[in-house]
Amino acid sequence: MDDTIIKYWLKPSTYNTVLTVYASLPFIIVPALFFVNAPYGKFAGKLGIDWSLSGKWSWCVMELISPITFIVSVVLTRPTGTHFQIIMISAWILHYLNRSIIYPFRAPSMAPIHILTFLSSIVFNLMNGYTNGMWIARHSRGINDLQFWTGMVLWALGCISNIYHDTILFKLRLKKKEKEEQEHERQRYFIPYGGLFEYISCPNYFSETIEWIGYAIASHSSLPAIVFAIGTAANLFPRAWRTHAWYRKEFKQTYPSSRKAIIPFLF
Repeated sequence: MDDTIIKYWLKPSTYNTVLTVYASLPFIIVPALFFVNAPYGKFAGKLGIDWSLSGKWSWCVMELISPITFIVSVVLTRPTGTHFQIIMISAWILHYLNRSIIYPFRAPSMAPIHILTFLSSIVFNLMNGYTNGMWIARHSRGINDLQFWTGMVLWALGCISNIYHDTILFKLRLKKKEKEEQEHERQRYFIPYGGLFEYISCPNYFSETIEWIGYAIASHSSLPAIVFAIGTAANLFPRAWRTHAWYRKEFKQTYPSSRKAIIPFLF
């Protein structure tokens, strides 16, 4: 990498500017997503103009941006490699290894992703990976305390729960795909059951939010990690609300009335 780029990358003013912009995003995301469906998944192709990309490959590319930027930030900063840094870096890489590579290739199918979603995700992930990577590389905390391990346990539970509920959805997609092939016509979606699906419509979104809240707790005051946790909720809560409404409309007579959108018993 060019020395000029490295110097700019490592400048405190660059970090502060990016963090300021990054921290403002949740305040933009929430009102926008409560009025407009992000055009992917069930809501793909809802913006009128079909500028869609391959679901699997575009997902893989846009999600890989965050771990790549994170790792570059860590490597350029040359951290001392404390136990705290090693655990936090490993957690980040493990999440994105699943999210960017394993997840899209486990999925039997993925809806096309609109180019606007693709580009906005890349911008978000650039800032996300950069600010969090720089913070972790420049800070260290003790790991022999309740707050750190409470956060890491929440992170692990959220990660495992996310993968578990993704698997339930993958099985339904496979079932839908098989029926379409057998009956040669488009099949309706199926109602998911099992795990937290008994209580909420979007346990995968709930689990990912818990995962990053845990990461922020474990970080002991990392502002980028806190912003990421808030940004995750800002992105997923409105989408869960709309997905819940979609399920209730699609399955008017059969959808469980006791289910909430994303927080069991509450929302």
